[in-house]
Amino acid sequence: MICSTYTPSSIYHFHAVRPVFRKPRFRVCSSTSSENDRFKIEYTPWLIVGLGNPGNKYHGTRHNVGFEMIDVLARKEGVLMNTIQSKALIGIGAIEEVPILLAKPQTYMNFSGESVGSLASHYRVPLRHILLIYDEMALPNAVLRLQPKGGQGYHNGVKSVMGNLDGRRNFPRLSIGIGKPPGNMDMKAFLLQKFSPWERKQIDEALEQGSEAVKTLVLSGFTQGISRFNLVQKYKFHKV
Repeated sequence: MICSTYTPSSIYHFHAVRPVFRKPRFRVCSSTSSENDRFKIEYTPWLIVGLGNPGNKYHGTRHNVGFEMIDVLARKEGVLMNTIQSKALIGIGAIEEVPILLAKPQTYMNFSGESVGSLASHYRVPLRHILLIYDEMALPNAVLRLQPKGGQGYHNGVKSVMGNLDGRRNFPRLSIGIGKPPGNMDMKAFLLQKFSPWERKQIDEALEQGSEAVKTLVLSGFTQGISRFNLVQKYKFHKV
Protein backbone atom coordinates (compact mmCIF):
# COMPACT_ATOMS: atom_id res chain seq x y z
CA MET A 1 0.00 0.00 0.00
CA ILE A 2 1.24 3.47 -0.84
CA CYS A 3 -0.28 6.54 0.72
CA SER A 4 0.49 10.09 -0.25
CA THR A 5 0.22 12.83 2.34
CA TYR A 6 1.22 15.89 0.34
CA THR A 7 -1.94 17.94 0.02
CA PRO A 8 -2.33 21.06 -2.15
CA SER A 9 -5.20 22.27 0.01
CA SER A 10 -2.86 22.53 2.97
CA ILE A 11 -0.84 25.33 1.38
CA TYR A 12 -3.05 27.98 2.84
CA HIS A 13 -6.14 28.32 4.99
CA PHE A 14 -8.00 31.57 5.48
CA HIS A 15 -9.02 32.65 8.95
CA ALA A 16 -11.23 35.72 8.79
CA VAL A 17 -9.45 37.89 6.22
CA ARG A 18 -5.85 37.00 7.02
CA PRO A 19 -4.19 34.01 5.29
CA VAL A 20 -2.38 31.55 7.53
CA PHE A 21 0.19 29.49 5.65
CA ARG A 22 0.99 25.97 6.63
CA LYS A 23 3.65 23.77 5.13
CA PRO A 24 2.24 20.88 3.11
CA ARG A 25 3.36 17.51 4.41
CA PHE A 26 5.56 16.36 1.58
CA ARG A 27 5.66 12.71 2.57
CA VAL A 28 4.96 9.41 0.88
CA CYS A 29 4.71 6.31 3.02
CA SER A 30 4.64 2.67 2.07
CA SER A 31 3.83 -0.47 3.99
CA THR A 32 4.37 -4.14 3.38
CA SER A 33 1.47 -6.60 3.20
CA SER A 34 2.00 -7.45 6.83
CA GLU A 35 0.55 -4.97 9.30
CA ASN A 36 3.20 -6.08 11.80
CA ASP A 37 6.05 -5.24 9.46
CA ARG A 38 5.46 -1.63 8.52
CA PHE A 39 8.00 0.77 7.10
CA LYS A 40 7.90 4.28 5.74
CA ILE A 41 9.66 5.82 2.79
CA GLU A 42 9.88 9.59 2.84
CA TYR A 43 10.78 11.31 -0.41
CA THR A 44 12.54 14.66 -0.52
CA PRO A 45 10.39 17.06 -2.58
CA TRP A 46 11.62 18.74 -5.73
CA LEU A 47 11.19 22.45 -6.42
CA ILE A 48 11.01 22.81 -10.21
CA VAL A 49 11.15 26.42 -11.37
CA GLY A 50 10.72 27.75 -14.88
CA LEU A 51 11.95 31.27 -15.60
CA GLY A 52 10.04 33.81 -17.66
CA ASN A 53 8.07 37.05 -17.61
CA PRO A 54 4.40 37.21 -16.61
CA GLY A 55 1.69 38.61 -18.87
CA ASN A 56 0.29 37.96 -22.34
CA LYS A 57 2.84 40.33 -23.85
CA TYR A 58 5.61 37.81 -23.23
CA HIS A 59 3.70 34.60 -23.91
CA GLY A 60 5.43 32.48 -26.54
CA THR A 61 8.64 34.53 -26.61
CA ARG A 62 12.12 33.02 -26.51
CA HIS A 63 12.76 34.29 -22.99
CA ASN A 64 9.69 32.43 -21.68
CA VAL A 65 10.48 28.84 -22.61
CA GLY A 66 11.10 28.11 -18.92
CA PHE A 67 7.46 28.93 -18.21
CA GLU A 68 6.42 26.72 -21.12
CA MET A 69 8.30 23.73 -19.71
CA ILE A 70 6.43 24.13 -16.42
CA ASP A 71 3.16 24.21 -18.36
CA VAL A 72 4.06 20.94 -20.10
CA LEU A 73 5.04 19.27 -16.82
CA ALA A 74 1.85 20.47 -15.15
CA ARG A 75 -0.26 19.08 -17.99
CA LYS A 76 1.47 15.71 -18.12
CA GLU A 77 1.55 15.19 -14.34
CA GLY A 78 -1.90 16.59 -13.64
CA VAL A 79 -0.70 19.49 -11.48
CA LEU A 80 -3.00 22.50 -11.06
CA MET A 81 -1.13 25.80 -11.19
CA ASN A 82 -3.65 27.78 -9.18
CA THR A 83 -1.93 29.29 -6.12
CA ILE A 84 0.17 32.41 -5.62
CA GLN A 85 2.90 32.11 -3.01
CA SER A 86 6.23 33.91 -2.62
CA LYS A 87 5.44 36.04 -5.70
CA ALA A 88 5.15 32.88 -7.81
CA LEU A 89 2.37 30.89 -9.45
CA ILE A 90 2.73 27.40 -7.98
CA GLY A 91 1.21 23.95 -8.11
CA ILE A 92 1.80 20.90 -5.94
CA GLY A 93 1.69 17.33 -7.20
CA ALA A 94 3.91 14.32 -7.74
CA ILE A 95 5.87 12.42 -10.36
CA GLU A 96 4.90 8.90 -9.44
CA GLU A 97 5.58 8.83 -5.66
CA VAL A 98 7.96 11.79 -5.55
CA PRO A 99 6.39 15.13 -4.45
CA ILE A 100 7.02 18.12 -6.71
CA LEU A 101 6.37 21.83 -6.40
CA LEU A 102 6.15 23.55 -9.80
CA ALA A 103 6.72 27.31 -9.84
CA LYS A 104 6.62 30.21 -12.28
CA PRO A 105 7.95 33.38 -10.60
CA GLN A 106 5.77 36.42 -11.32
CA THR A 107 8.45 38.96 -10.38
CA TYR A 108 9.76 39.42 -13.93
CA MET A 109 12.92 37.68 -15.00
CA ASN A 110 15.55 39.80 -13.28
CA PHE A 111 14.06 39.24 -9.82
CA SER A 112 13.16 35.54 -10.13
CA GLY A 113 15.45 34.62 -7.26
CA GLU A 114 13.13 36.30 -4.76
CA SER A 115 10.55 33.58 -5.38
CA VAL A 116 13.03 30.70 -5.59
CA GLY A 117 14.85 31.56 -2.39
CA SER A 118 11.62 32.05 -0.47
CA LEU A 119 9.99 28.82 -1.68
CA ALA A 120 13.12 26.75 -1.08
CA SER A 121 13.32 28.08 2.47
CA HIS A 122 9.60 27.71 3.20
CA TYR A 123 9.40 24.10 2.01
CA ARG A 124 12.91 23.22 3.18
CA VAL A 125 14.00 21.97 -0.23
CA PRO A 126 17.73 21.12 -0.38
CA LEU A 127 19.86 22.74 -3.06
CA ARG A 128 20.30 19.45 -4.93
CA HIS A 129 16.51 19.27 -5.43
CA ILE A 130 16.02 22.73 -6.91
CA LEU A 131 15.72 22.37 -10.69
CA LEU A 132 15.93 25.63 -12.62
CA ILE A 133 14.65 25.70 -16.21
CA TYR A 134 15.53 28.61 -18.51
CA ASP A 135 16.42 29.75 -22.03
CA GLU A 136 20.02 29.54 -23.22
CA MET A 137 21.45 31.49 -26.18
CA ALA A 138 24.67 29.45 -26.11
CA LEU A 139 22.72 26.40 -27.35
CA PRO A 140 21.12 26.01 -30.80
CA ASN A 141 17.36 26.37 -30.94
CA ALA A 142 15.54 23.46 -29.20
CA VAL A 143 18.73 21.74 -28.01
CA LEU A 144 18.50 20.86 -24.31
CA ARG A 145 21.13 20.34 -21.64
CA LEU A 146 20.57 18.98 -18.14
CA GLN A 147 23.38 19.61 -15.64
CA PRO A 148 23.84 19.12 -11.87
CA LYS A 149 25.35 22.59 -11.45
CA GLY A 150 26.68 25.58 -13.37
CA GLY A 151 27.30 29.29 -13.46
CA GLN A 152 25.06 32.22 -14.34
CA GLY A 153 26.50 33.05 -17.73
CA TYR A 154 24.82 36.19 -19.06
CA HIS A 155 21.37 35.20 -17.80
CA ASN A 156 19.97 37.75 -15.35
CA GLY A 157 17.31 35.35 -14.12
CA VAL A 158 19.89 32.73 -13.17
CA LYS A 159 22.01 35.47 -11.60
CA SER A 160 19.08 36.51 -9.43
CA VAL A 161 18.41 32.92 -8.35
CA MET A 162 22.03 32.33 -7.39
CA GLY A 163 22.08 35.62 -5.49
CA ASN A 164 19.07 34.54 -3.45
CA LEU A 165 20.68 31.15 -2.76
CA ASP A 166 23.69 32.81 -1.11
CA GLY A 167 25.73 32.63 -4.29
CA ARG A 168 25.64 28.85 -4.40
CA ARG A 169 25.67 27.20 -7.82
CA ASN A 170 25.32 23.50 -6.98
CA PHE A 171 21.71 23.11 -8.06
CA PRO A 172 20.45 21.30 -11.19
CA ARG A 173 19.44 23.24 -14.24
CA LEU A 174 17.77 22.43 -17.55
CA SER A 175 18.86 24.81 -20.30
CA ILE A 176 16.66 25.19 -23.37
CA GLY A 177 18.50 26.42 -26.45
CA ILE A 178 17.07 29.42 -28.28
CA GLY A 179 20.07 30.23 -30.48
CA LYS A 180 21.82 33.57 -30.94
CA PRO A 181 20.49 36.82 -32.42
CA PRO A 182 21.05 36.99 -36.18
CA GLY A 183 23.42 39.61 -37.51
CA ASN A 184 23.45 42.80 -35.45
CA MET A 185 20.02 42.26 -33.91
CA ASP A 186 19.65 43.65 -30.39
CA MET A 187 19.80 40.89 -27.78
CA LYS A 188 16.81 42.15 -25.80
CA ALA A 189 14.70 42.38 -28.94
CA PHE A 190 15.71 38.82 -29.83
CA LEU A 191 14.80 37.46 -26.39
CA LEU A 192 11.37 39.08 -26.49
CA GLN A 193 10.67 37.89 -30.03
CA LYS A 194 8.35 34.99 -30.78
CA PHE A 195 9.67 31.91 -32.58
CA SER A 196 9.28 31.39 -36.31
CA PRO A 197 6.85 28.57 -37.25
CA TRP A 198 9.73 26.15 -37.86
CA GLU A 199 11.49 27.12 -34.63
CA ARG A 200 8.18 26.79 -32.78
CA LYS A 201 7.79 23.22 -34.04
CA GLN A 202 11.29 22.36 -32.82
CA ILE A 203 10.66 23.95 -29.42
CA ASP A 204 7.38 22.10 -28.92
CA GLU A 205 9.13 18.80 -29.61
CA ALA A 206 11.99 19.76 -27.28
CA LEU A 207 9.58 20.58 -24.46
CA GLU A 208 8.12 17.07 -24.66
CA GLN A 209 11.62 15.58 -24.64
CA GLY A 210 12.62 17.80 -21.73
CA SER A 211 9.62 16.77 -19.64
CA GLU A 212 10.68 13.13 -19.93
CA ALA A 213 14.23 14.05 -18.88
CA VAL A 214 12.87 15.90 -15.84
CA LYS A 215 10.88 12.82 -14.90
CA THR A 216 14.02 10.67 -15.16
CA LEU A 217 15.96 13.14 -13.01
CA VAL A 218 13.29 13.29 -10.29
CA LEU A 219 12.94 9.51 -10.10
CA SER A 220 16.55 8.42 -10.60
CA GLY A 221 18.91 11.38 -10.30
CA PHE A 222 21.85 12.07 -12.60
CA THR A 223 22.26 8.58 -14.00
CA GLN A 224 23.58 7.32 -17.33
CA GLY A 225 20.12 8.01 -18.69
CA ILE A 226 20.70 11.74 -18.26
CA SER A 227 24.15 11.45 -19.87
CA ARG A 228 22.57 9.73 -22.89
CA PHE A 229 19.88 12.41 -23.02
CA ASN A 230 22.51 15.17 -23.17
CA LEU A 231 24.47 13.34 -25.87
CA VAL A 232 21.38 12.82 -28.03
CA GLN A 233 20.42 16.47 -27.60
CA LYS A 234 23.87 17.68 -28.53
CA TYR A 235 23.86 15.93 -31.89
CA LYS A 236 20.15 15.67 -32.69
CA PHE A 237 20.29 18.21 -35.53
CA HIS A 238 23.59 16.94 -36.98
CA LYS A 239 23.22 15.24 -40.32
CA VAL A 240 25.03 11.90 -40.60
